[in-house]
Amino acid sequence: MALPWAPQPPLSIAFRVGNKMTEIRPDFLAFAASGDAAVLGQFAGAHGWSTDCVYEGDIRTATEYLKTHRSPQLLLVEIPSAEESQALIDALADVCEAGTKVIVIGHVNEYSFYCWLTEIGISSYLLKPLALPALETAFQKSLQAKNVAAAPVQKKAKVIAVVGARGGVGASTMAINIAGLAAEIGGFEVALVDAEMQEGTIALSLDIEPTRGMRDVLEKPERIDDLFAQRVMTKLGTHLSVLCSEEPMSDRIPLHENAASTLLDALHAKFDVVVVDLPRYLSPFGRSVLEQTAHVVLVADLSLASLRDTLRIGDLLRDSAHITSLLPLANRVGYGKGQEVKKEDFEKGIGTTLAGCIPFAPEVFMHIGNDIPVVKHKNHAAAKALRAFAAQMLPELEEKTEAKKSFGLDFLKGKKE
Repeated sequence: MALPWAPQPPLSIAFRVGNKMTEIRPDFLAFAASGDAAVLGQFAGAHGWSTDCVYEGDIRTATEYLKTHRSPQLLLVEIPSAEESQALIDALADVCEAGTKVIVIGHVNEYSFYCWLTEIGISSYLLKPLALPALETAFQKSLQAKNVAAAPVQKKAKVIAVVGARGGVGASTMAINIAGLAAEIGGFEVALVDAEMQEGTIALSLDIEPTRGMRDVLEKPERIDDLFAQRVMTKLGTHLSVLCSEEPMSDRIPLHENAASTLLDALHAKFDVVVVDLPRYLSPFGRSVLEQTAHVVLVADLSLASLRDTLRIGDLLRDSAHITSLLPLANRVGYGKGQEVKKEDFEKGIGTTLAGCIPFAPEVFMHIGNDIPVVKHKNHAAAKALRAFAAQMLPELEEKTEAKKSFGLDFLKGKKE
């Protein structure tokens, strides 16, 4: 229900469809302390907006109001403190429509706080007490941002999907390190996406707090905009951003049919490389991601079971997802000495040369923390092997002394001996 003080839209612009209120999207709404009412009223009047769009309250009041009313094109909210800001902005973003520009006002006079707000997509931050010239400047800035956002996106990120032939072969570890190499060695803007929301290990391995990001992507892709992408992705270093969740095992998460395409469209606009850690089973989300991939890395170990599943998943990717750029990668080589299938026998079994072999190196890859292991231990043999493999997809990573490996494209011909 709407708050008692919230004005109901006039009958001429509002009607009910079932239990949903439909109304014209307002140009401007403001929720601030009564002391700022005069300035906000002058601002609204100067642009021909009714002063009825100015309410007494703060960001929490705005959040409650927008649960039952349409979001404005421009929203001004007061925030009570820096400590509460992240949770309050998260709650506001959940009820805002895509494209809403948000101006935040408050008493926090810290440059780091201002930088954080602008990084997560807030249009402007103004210190109280409000002044009309500053408010007008913030409004003009929001218009410029809107015009930039409306321009067509020209660039397309290179999408790399990483899939494990079976559990425990280190596919997530490979995804983390390929993304880290692209970001820290290649200098690309990189998005790392953990598409396994209930059993994914990327957040755990990188020692970061999982968010609701991936769940929101799957359930409500219409909310994906600049603010969403920056708010739910965790920044590691200068160039790497991570999107991951850790949802309850008991939950059944509904999948929107446009989830993958909407997410990738948003990531294309901001990143050069997108690395997606995909589950082995091909969900509709996974199939949609694979439609846009430049390369698919199929991670295996040199076990007999892994050889079998490499063949099976290769057939699945070829027949169901029409993948033509598969890179089979052997990981943890040397872990099961005496029990491993010989490399040449493994290659004979899958009908192609492995695109890379990564030695078993727990001292490198079992690290938990924000550092990227393959970058931290760049002179280790396992790190060099992974960098040479990744250079097949990203030539900028190639070291002059390293020879390019085969892409292994004939693997998709289903050739078996």
